[in-house]
Amino acid sequence: MRFLSTLLILLLTASLPFAQTPDPAVEKQKFVLLNNGATVGMVIKSVIKADTKRLSLTEQQVPKARQIITDATVKFNEGVRKLKASGMNQKKLRGLAVDVETGKLLAYKTILTPQQYSILLAQHKKLYPESKV
Repeated sequence: MRFLSTLLILLLTASLPFAQTPDPAVEKQKFVLLNNGATVGMVIKSVIKADTKRLSLTEQQVPKARQIITDATVKFNEGVRKLKASGMNQKKLRGLAVDVETGKLLAYKTILTPQQYSILLAQHKKLYPESKV
């Protein structure tokens, strides 16, 4: 349970730029790991709030960051659904989390300043030392 909490927190605090608005139907999807009925939109709002505070995101960075977080959250959510269908274990879940978070980190690099990116990279390396970044 602690791993899932840590994974969720990481997903909420970490963050593929596209110039489109998130689909409201996607944001209303239930997040598969949470038992409290939280939606993908709730997770995204929490991550944006945490990233804005931690990385001091500017007004121009927030919409791009929101899209990156939306893509990563949806990718993780779909990955967990596939893992549940094929037999999920901690190792597979961790691998999925590392893959999604690394992709999110690389996508964030395009919108962040070098100082903001170094903060994000340090946090990522701390949480995912096995990641190849």
